[in-house]
Amino acid sequence: MAGAELNDDMTSLKPGTTKVMTPRGGSLQDYAYREGTYVFYRNGKYYFHWSVDDTGSPNYHVAYGTSDSPLGPIKVAEKPIVLIQDANNEIYGPAHNSVLQIPGRDEWYIIYHRINKDYLYPTPNGPGFHRQVCIDKMEFNEDGTIRPVTPTREGVKPIKKVKK
Repeated sequence: MAGAELNDDMTSLKPGTTKVMTPRGGSLQDYAYREGTYVFYRNGKYYFHWSVDDTGSPNYHVAYGTSDSPLGPIKVAEKPIVLIQDANNEIYGPAHNSVLQIPGRDEWYIIYHRINKDYLYPTPNGPGFHRQVCIDKMEFNEDGTIRPVTPTREGVKPIKKVKK
């Protein structure tokens, strides 16, 4: 994972600002970085999400850490797993993700892909070839840590339009 500051043209990188920010340590059971970084800002903190392990692994999941700066350093959360599969409910391989905040509210959703149960094994292209896009509510504890997201089979109910 790397980041850099942009020049005023917003298309080129400011020389000397590129930093490698990959969280060090961890294991495939908790937060060893693989790919798929997503960053968002909430209450004075930058939250970094990333994918851990391999698409076909039952352990494929989203981990996170926070920073005071968009260029790190990243402090990995004490309980870093945000989202992981639930085989008992036929929910497999959730990982690459993005986050949506309802404007003007402290209401958050995680949008992610997962593997369709009918395309796990065996498939000619390997696991993860056919994916579904899903959305579930993401909530925070009072201290700013992210509560583990329980992936649902139905997803969330439609978001109601707020009158201003």
